[in-house]
Amino acid sequence: MGLIDTAKEAVKLVDQANNLDLYKRLVDLQLEAVEMVEQLKIKDEKIKQLEEALSLQGKLVYRDSAYYLVAKEGHFDDGPFCTKCWDVDHIKCRFVRAPETDEGREWVQCQRCKLPFRSEQITKDIRSLDSPDL
Repeated sequence: MGLIDTAKEAVKLVDQANNLDLYKRLVDLQLEAVEMVEQLKIKDEKIKQLEEALSLQGKLVYRDSAYYLVAKEGHFDDGPFCTKCWDVDHIKCRFVRAPETDEGREWVQCQRCKLPFRSEQITKDIRSLDSPDL
């Protein structure tokens, strides 16, 4: 039986005993337990993100306003990834072609933060990922 289940069971027992003060305290304890479980989930997710960031340290290379994952041979293995999302939040998020164009030049944007900008090199890299046979 978990912490929250135990707290619920205790609240039921106290309710049957008709002790209002104890009942209120147990309800407060139950709410605190729920909050703690949710905070632990958030912290677990943050730990997972930081572990991934640590595992990628030294494997991400900055080029032409984006990050790329480098394979052992020194060739780009994956990317391009948003510099803002990686530098600020340590989240590896891919750039994609944006719907807007400017005089034949395409824009790219981050899928997560929607940061838009023009980059011919990143656009070429995205095209090569979309059509690897070309």
